[in-house]
Amino acid sequence: MFVDKEIQKLNSDVKRLSRNVLFKQYIKITFGAFLMADALVLYFNQLEIVVGGVTGIAVILYNTLGIPMWIVNTLINIPLFIIGYKEFDKSVFVKTIYGTVCLSFFLAVVPAVNFKTGSFAVDVFIGAFLMGFGLGIILSSDASSGGVDMLSTMISKKIRYVTIPQVMLVIDAVIILCAIRFFGVVKGIYAIIALIIETRMSDYVIKGFKRSKLIYIISSSYEDIADYIFKTIGRGVTFIDVVGGYTNESKKMMMCVASGRELVKIKQFVGLVDSKSLCFVGDISEAFGEGFTKLG
Repeated sequence: MFVDKEIQKLNSDVKRLSRNVLFKQYIKITFGAFLMADALVLYFNQLEIVVGGVTGIAVILYNTLGIPMWIVNTLINIPLFIIGYKEFDKSVFVKTIYGTVCLSFFLAVVPAVNFKTGSFAVDVFIGAFLMGFGLGIILSSDASSGGVDMLSTMISKKIRYVTIPQVMLVIDAVIILCAIRFFGVVKGIYAIIALIIETRMSDYVIKGFKRSKLIYIISSSYEDIADYIFKTIGRGVTFIDVVGGYTNESKKMMMCVASGRELVKIKQFVGLVDSKSLCFVGDISEAFGEGFTKLG
């Protein structure tokens, strides 16, 4: 009886946690769509910069035919959602629809005020920064902005030897080439630069800005080093038993995750207590848990 109650309580806690996570994801998707709309309305559309995707087509059609961007974004995505209904996980599909609806809504309501600095390059950078940041937030919420993302996924499933990024690259390249036909080569070059910035920015958002270091240390003074890391740095250490391939000697290897700034202090201390120690470091996109990024 007691075990049953504990299991019920655990299941209830899991469901409550899942609802909280889902709620946070929808908030993030809304904010990400708002940032993307700002980038498009306040910068890319006014500058005639096309970075590919459905929104790139929207910029072309607005500046050539005067069709509102939100209408283009909606009309192109509707058939894609109909075709891709059975191709995607239900949760991801619903969140992607929500993100697309939010983007179309914000494209319709965000006023096209002039926030430009007067420097074309700076304005392109700001637009790319906002676009990448918003897209990264949406992608990190297990959703997408629809459009080319969905189309590329469907094509990749049909043609097994091509990857999703490869399909996206081809589609975006075609859209940018079309933009060059209307807006000129110079703006096309700026569009390519903006696309690179946008991609890197979204990648940073997904992987996390607070990159950590995974440190391995093999030293005969492992107790002193571990004590320093525990008490001075405030990080944990895991001991791993290792055997030297040449000497066949058993040793202790320490494994520790720390920030880049903490790594400098650890290296300095290791060098002081044991100049013959072996220390190698690897990059971690993001560390979760106590002392690092909060879980959930």
